[in-house]
Amino acid sequence: MKTTEALNRGMTLIELAIALLVMSLVLGSGLSLLRTQLELQKIKETQRTLDEIKEALLGYAINQTPAHLPCPDKTGGAGAGTANDGLEDFTLATGICVTQEGNIPWATLGISQADAWGNRIHYRVTNLFSNRSPAASMTLASTGTLRVCQAAGCASVISNALPAVVLSYGKNGSGAITSTGAIVPAPAAADETENTNIDDDFVSHSPTSLDAPAGEFDDIVGWLSSGILFNRLVTAGKLP
Repeated sequence: MKTTEALNRGMTLIELAIALLVMSLVLGSGLSLLRTQLELQKIKETQRTLDEIKEALLGYAINQTPAHLPCPDKTGGAGAGTANDGLEDFTLATGICVTQEGNIPWATLGISQADAWGNRIHYRVTNLFSNRSPAASMTLASTGTLRVCQAAGCASVISNALPAVVLSYGKNGSGAITSTGAIVPAPAAADETENTNIDDDFVSHSPTSLDAPAGEFDDIVGWLSSGILFNRLVTAGKLP
């Protein structure tokens, strides 16, 4: 009898261990799914933020005479204005931006400064579209200098001649400035580096992982086309 009871107790412990293992697998799978859903939600939230910023840029341009886009909020360096204060920085005497690339001027536009991961939205603008008096301002003949490509090197261009580009540095935040002013280390992969090297070219494609051939990429890029900008300005009577 004792042998049978011991066997029954042993079987119960084995069954309990199996049940616990199954529960841990189910719980782990559920948590993984939840994390994935939360990240997808953050991506969608950030995409909405970029769309709202593009509308804010259009609204700003419509309300200026002569029409122009805002300058970036500089992230450092000399010249007029204060770095990282959310206000556009330009030289009053010349009507030209202190820098063509920096933070989105969130305080000037009255919008959120950060993406869903708490990093500031980045912004670059073609100088002719951000010039204001006494500098020569945009006309219907103005052409943007920015382009968005499928990979670093821009062998394949998605969109070009753009007045402005806005972007989030994604979950990894590589190259970003946080909403508290901290600087996130620069990216290692070429495609993400292209979005931080302060030139006219940007990269946009589906996310890739660290072990992908071209390395990790999770930036979210949006842009404002001259066609949309001109259409809004003509409709508002700001151009030609």
